[in-house]
Amino acid sequence: MALPKLTKQQQQMIAVGVVCVGGLGFLYVKFFWLPTSARIVAAETVIADLEKKIKTAKETAARRPQIEADLATLRTAAQEAEKRLPKTKSVPDILVTAQGLAKKHSVSLTSFSPGAQKAQQYYTELTYQLQVRGGYHSIGKFLAGLALEERLYNVSNVVYAAPDDKGQMQVSFILTSYQYKG
Repeated sequence: MALPKLTKQQQQMIAVGVVCVGGLGFLYVKFFWLPTSARIVAAETVIADLEKKIKTAKETAARRPQIEADLATLRTAAQEAEKRLPKTKSVPDILVTAQGLAKKHSVSLTSFSPGAQKAQQYYTELTYQLQVRGGYHSIGKFLAGLALEERLYNVSNVVYAAPDDKGQMQVSFILTSYQYKG
């Protein structure tokens, strides 16, 4: 089937129509389709980031009870460590401890003199010159009691005299306690 011949004016109208449709298509793509698709992609990216953050927050929230339990355990451990290595010098506490142990083990504390302090990287060594009087086994129990105390103590430079006729002896030593530099 043969197409009818178009007049020059009809051909121009078709050409103008094709150019107008092409121009409108170009304008539609350039000013509507591309900006809208760019906004859609940007919104999808933001949504994906928010979903990732929500997932992380939900995971953290689910772990919260375990984290709180771990934190409570760590606080308890820190309190226990501070009892063993306090942050304060507290000479009266050390004297009360030494006096209490002496009384418990039938030893008399005859001298208690604070000595030098020696700073270390994380703690300070506090020394005290002590003299006690008692029986051989009582003094041994007293020194063992110091070693078993909750607070860290060290005994050094132990000097003892010969026991008298009642079995009592004079022992002098340096008691070292520690203070945390927190």
